[in-house]
Amino acid sequence: MSDNILKSVKEIFSNAIENKKYVIPSYQRGYKWNREDVTKLLDDLMSFERGNANDKNSFYCIQNITLVPLKDGTGWNVIDGQQRLTTLYILLSYLRYKFKDEKTLSFFSSPDCIRYDVRESTREFLSEQIFSGTVWDNDINPDEASSKDLWYILDVAKGIKDWFDKDENHLTLNIITDRTKLIVNNISNNTVSEEVIFAGLNGGKVDLDGADLVRAILITRSAKQKYKDGFEFKVPEYRAKIALELDGMNLWWGEDEQRKFFEQFLPGNELENSIFNHTLHPIGLLYKLYYLAYCRDDEKFGVEFFENGRNFNTTQDDDHWELYESLMNLHHSLNMWFSDYKLYHWIGYLVFRFKGQRVEIEDKKITISFKSIWQIWKRSDTQTDFLGKLLLCIQRLLKNSNDELIETIKDVKTQWYGKDPNGITNVLILMDVLFCTGLYRDFGNKDKKMPVLELKDLKKGKYRLPVAFFNKAGDQFEHIRSCSPNEKEGKDVRDKKEWEEHINNVYSTVDHNSEESQMKDSLLEILQKAPDDLDLDDIIIEKLNQKMNDYGQHSIGNIALLDGHINESYQNQLFQEKIQRIFKEFMLNERYIRPYTMILFETKINDTDKVWRWTKKDIQDNAANIAKNVELFFNIKL
Repeated sequence: MSDNILKSVKEIFSNAIENKKYVIPSYQRGYKWNREDVTKLLDDLMSFERGNANDKNSFYCIQNITLVPLKDGTGWNVIDGQQRLTTLYILLSYLRYKFKDEKTLSFFSSPDCIRYDVRESTREFLSEQIFSGTVWDNDINPDEASSKDLWYILDVAKGIKDWFDKDENHLTLNIITDRTKLIVNNISNNTVSEEVIFAGLNGGKVDLDGADLVRAILITRSAKQKYKDGFEFKVPEYRAKIALELDGMNLWWGEDEQRKFFEQFLPGNELENSIFNHTLHPIGLLYKLYYLAYCRDDEKFGVEFFENGRNFNTTQDDDHWELYESLMNLHHSLNMWFSDYKLYHWIGYLVFRFKGQRVEIEDKKITISFKSIWQIWKRSDTQTDFLGKLLLCIQRLLKNSNDELIETIKDVKTQWYGKDPNGITNVLILMDVLFCTGLYRDFGNKDKKMPVLELKDLKKGKYRLPVAFFNKAGDQFEHIRSCSPNEKEGKDVRDKKEWEEHINNVYSTVDHNSEESQMKDSLLEILQKAPDDLDLDDIIIEKLNQKMNDYGQHSIGNIALLDGHINESYQNQLFQEKIQRIFKEFMLNERYIRPYTMILFETKINDTDKVWRWTKKDIQDNAANIAKNVELFFNIKL
């Protein structure tokens, strides 16, 4: 290629520059133009032609492309300009197909003038479908593409055809081939590495993410350090392997549940850095976690952290290879954390419920964070050893939050509702996790002895708790047995008649000597002291609540976590009606119901009574059952 920096489209593609190829390196992202991008380009070219038709010296410039010559002399690595070159390739292919002008377009004669270093399927599609024009023989549906590259290529191909099909659109071939030009940076300085050029060219662009720069560093440098001293010929092949591995990792980190799970490990500011956006480039989340795992106190997060590699041994010339190996190791370990049901649930519970809290483990105080958990993982001899340490952390954190936790749960007069949201949330979600990991036990039979559990006895659970439900998520604390009539948005109803109707419904019983009947009489007696023609005042409502709490109304045994929409729409329907609606919506896949909440309601589904009620005995039994399960968890032998 000549030294002239400004080249027309014809010169760029002329006989594929003496049969040489433009190679898209493996560290480049895939093709990303769409029909809007190419439509804008064609509109601009048409406007240029209309305004400059008589000025033969004017030209339209499509920014830069940057090339580095291949050592074997067969072409150039395209360090910058992949999108523009591929788009021009598609456009020229369509012009050959539409106008059948072999003479004017004779310079565009090589279907393989662009080669994707890793994505062979992309090269084949460009050659066999685009260059040949076959793709335009039928209607184009990008959604039928087998890869992201092909989707964008098809979208652009369809956009070009749609543009030329409009009667008002017109372009002279000469405008595209001779008067559309590019600035070509042909860099031949072998002392500067490609990824440095790549970073320098793109570092300030909005569309380039830190993940791209780290990718370039890993692919270009790691492979060179792995294969040296006579094995350099293997470097290109291994670069392609690394690129494919990074692509696979990026797909894994792009899954919604993985992202939500591991985002919880990030500090409050999520390692804010304008150049890393793991929503757009999911593998960036792995890079952030890698930084948390291995950073020194004096190191800041950014591309610079990865630029010099990481040194874990005494050898100085393999730091980028060590970086890649340790990154892969981290990825595979975190994949295991997420995939193994025991690790997933207990790591999730520990991090989502206690991140940032202090606990003593392995004879020292630690703060619950990604780094501290990763360090425990690295120091553990086995996965079971690691799990045991996690459970010990959770046991101590739960006990520290309330030294008399079990007795507090048992006492149905304890005011759980509205007093300590984190405390009750920790206990109720612990019940979910115990159930999902196979540790939950039904202690309804008083004669049943509490089992002794060891780590080796952990059995596979029935369900996998969705990531969002390690937190309260959109759930609300709901009284199983209604507290007051039509309570909505935290405001108590003050109409005396509504309260009387509510009490008569909820506390109705045929046994007039029962404790429930006595409770009903006591509540009605409080109501009778209030005037009929006035709303109930705060004093009367407080007395009603205090009396109901003697019955366990605000006990943890009478509280469940329910979807907020369910809670609001049910208001204070009777227990039987709640259960019927909850199971119906769950079976229709309309609402997710937590495992432990389902357990509570299943006890009544299986009840032979024709009328289901949540009685004081149910409240007491449920509270006792929760307490025994917490006690069982505290006594797991490590």
